[in-house]
Order: sequence, then C-alpha cells, then structure tokens
Amino acid sequence: MNEPTESRRRESPCRPSPLRSFAAILRDAWLAFRDARILWLLLAAIVVLFAVALSARVEPKTGGRRYLDLAARALSADMTGIDLSKDSLADVAGRLDGSLSMITMAEPVPETAVDGPGTTWSVTLSRNVVPVVGSLATADEMTSRFGQIPDGRLWTVREIRETTTGMAAAVGNQTWELTVDPGPDLRILWPHRCSLFGDSLELTRPEGAPLGLEVFILQKLLSNGIGGTILLLVSVVVTAAFVPTMIRKGTLELLLVRPLPRWQLIVFTYVAALLFVAALLALLILATWLATGLLTGLWSPGIILALPSLLLFFALLLSVSVFTGVVTRSAVAAMLVTVAYWAVLFVVGLMHLQVVASRIREETADKPRPVSVADALRPRPQPARREQASSARASFHKTTVARVVEAIYAVLPHSEDLDTMVDRQLMRDFAVGGRLRQLMESPDFTWARGIGLTLAHTAAFLVAACVIFSRRDP
Repeated sequence: MNEPTESRRRESPCRPSPLRSFAAILRDAWLAFRDARILWLLLAAIVVLFAVALSARVEPKTGGRRYLDLAARALSADMTGIDLSKDSLADVAGRLDGSLSMITMAEPVPETAVDGPGTTWSVTLSRNVVPVVGSLATADEMTSRFGQIPDGRLWTVREIRETTTGMAAAVGNQTWELTVDPGPDLRILWPHRCSLFGDSLELTRPEGAPLGLEVFILQKLLSNGIGGTILLLVSVVVTAAFVPTMIRKGTLELLLVRPLPRWQLIVFTYVAALLFVAALLALLILATWLATGLLTGLWSPGIILALPSLLLFFALLLSVSVFTGVVTRSAVAAMLVTVAYWAVLFVVGLMHLQVVASRIREETADKPRPVSVADALRPRPQPARREQASSARASFHKTTVARVVEAIYAVLPHSEDLDTMVDRQLMRDFAVGGRLRQLMESPDFTWARGIGLTLAHTAAFLVAACVIFSRRDP
C-alpha cells in the first residue's frame, strides 16, 4: 500500500516546478521571436519611421502680441472653470466683471529680441471700469490674474507699476506698466512651423499651429497610429504560430511529460508572448517620447498611457489567436481570424461614430452653432452658422442598419475607448482644444467600459481555449 507513495516521493525531487516550466516556455517563445525574420523587418521599419520623425524641423512663429492681447482680454471676466474649447462667448459674457482691459503698447525686452516663446515683454495696459458695476483693481490682483487663462498660465508678471492719475481713477480708468516673462504654458500654445526633411515638406499652415497640437499629432502617429498598428499587426503574425507549433505532434507530447496541467501550458504560452510584445511596445513608446522630446523640448509623461492601452488591445487579439490556434491547430487560420476580428472591431467602431454623428446632427439641426472662445481667438474666426436641416430621408441613426450596428457594438470590445483614454491625457498635457477635444470628452467614451469589455472578451477567449485544450486528445 505504501509503494505508490514512496514512488511519488522518490520522483518529486525531479519534478519541474511551474516556474521552471514557464521559464522553458518563455525561452521557446524568445527563440521563436528571434528566428522570425519579419520581426527584424519590423524593427528596421520602426527605425526608419523614427529617423523620418527626427528629420522634422520645428520653428516658432511670431505671436507675442496676440497672446498679450489674449491675457488682457482674460482680465475682464472670471475665467475659473471655463473650457476654451467647449464654452461659448455667451458663457464667458455671463462672467464679466464690468471692466475692459487692452494692451496699448508692447515691446520685447530688449528691443532687438526676437518675438518668440522665450521673450520678455514691456507692456502698457489700460483698464476701463464701468461705474457701479466694476471696481478698481490693485497691483496684487493684476499680478496674480494677468496671463492666467483656462488652458494655463501664459505670462508671469516680473514688475508692475501703476501710472493712473487721480482724475482718471475717478472715472474708472487705470493704466499699468508691466514687465512680463513667458509663463510655463506659453510655449505649448505658441504657433510653430513644422516641416520634414529640413524645409522640403511643410506640415503646417503658413500661420503655424500650436506646438502642443503638433506634439499631440506626432505622438499619436508614432505610438497609437502608424507605429503601434504596424507593431501589433506584425506581432499577431509572429505569435499566431506559437500554439499550433506547441500542439504539433512531438512538441505537445514532450510538454505533457512534465507534470503540468494542460491549461497552464496555454496560459504560460499566452503570457510569454504577451511579455515579449510588451517589451517591443515599451521600446516603441520610449522612442516616441525621446523623439518628440528632442524635437520640441516637451517631455510630457502622458504618452506612457499608450503602453497599457496598446498592450490591453494586443492581449485581446492574442486571446483570439490562441483560441483559434487551439481549435484549428493552424497558424495561418489563427492569423487570418485574428486580423478579421480586428477588422470587424474597426468597422463596427467606425459605423458607431457615424451613428453618433448622425444623432448630433439631428439634435443641432436648424439651431445656431455657438462660437467657442477658441474659435473666436483664431486670426480669422469663422462666423457662427446654423446647422442645415437634413432632407426628408431618415437620419442614419434611425435606420435598421444603425440599430443592428449599435446592438453589435454594445457587446463587442470598444477599442476606440482605449485610444480615447490616451487622447484625453495627451490633450490635457498639451492644452489641445477645439472640436476634437470636445468629442474626446464626450460621455459616449468611457475608459471603464472600454477596459471592462476588453478584459471580459479576453478572458472568455482564453478560458475557452484552456477548456478545449484540456479536453481534446493530443
């Protein structure tokens, strides 16, 4: 009766632990990654992509007087809580304090200094107060408020001197002499010219674009955009063969000799592939951060959020690949099904955006579109216009196709919500405004829903793969 027990005791010292088994699978995964020639092509493509990015040239345009005028106008209202990209001029009008401030003279210090985001200015400021409604300001109030806007601080006051005469003060007119230095957020909002390959290819309009917007677009293209898409697509191709190779006759029998549950083989293989792709994604994000930082001098850490976003999406794709590989035992089928699943998510998400846009168009039909503060501050603001009413044809969001799309969208992972989570952080880091930010801040996008549905689908595919692999014959 004691012989089996004694036998198990004699065998236990030679029994490999789960950690050692995982290390062996991790080594096999590394060999597969290393031997995949397409992986080296991927790394070469990323190097070329970043070499092109580093060939960019970013130069500031003139804009000191524009931002000084903006700081002066901001003194006329309590801007606390105002969002320049969403709130209209009517919203700001309700916060007016009964004063009107304007810059009457502005010169760089010294006079020969170039008009740029690092230039100090000597400013003459005039402030007119409506009797009874407004009140005279003190030097401390002007020092704390000048240059402060909802998107950050444009200017800091170094010196201030009031030159108001007694008679002028009696009628509500104040004048100030100020010396102002660039604030911490001025450079982000300052218009810059951007070009590639020296000056060969212009990427901005002649008047330039805010530096924060340019960095936002560049980081999106290099991480979640072109760079991330290429890396994930190649990773799907490389990892598609992991499970079918393990199941192949001989390899599976060798693995099953180890006293390890079958489901752990699937999980260990899945985690090993995920770790190597995580390392590649980390390299991509780090290179993006370094490239944009070296080009512009902006070193915001918000881009780090792209790593968990991309990794979570790849975890979903990898679970689909593992499930298909277990069912079909074919690397080609695993790759094709995973890419098709990715395409379905993209198309359904794109059609959902059309449904949302159709709903918004109907809600704003024949209503005046308010001019946002950001629109009003542009060199040539567009006049407010009314949304045109749609034709007699039913709006897209009311059609049967739209209802079917919304039903499918409700149960599929919302991959665009993961991107939106990154976009929101980058927009806050770089003070990006306009309609894009308004859409990203919409309640239609929630990071909790995007993460929850993605994790649920990932777990479902992985659990199904483990159950099927545990029950079927080698």
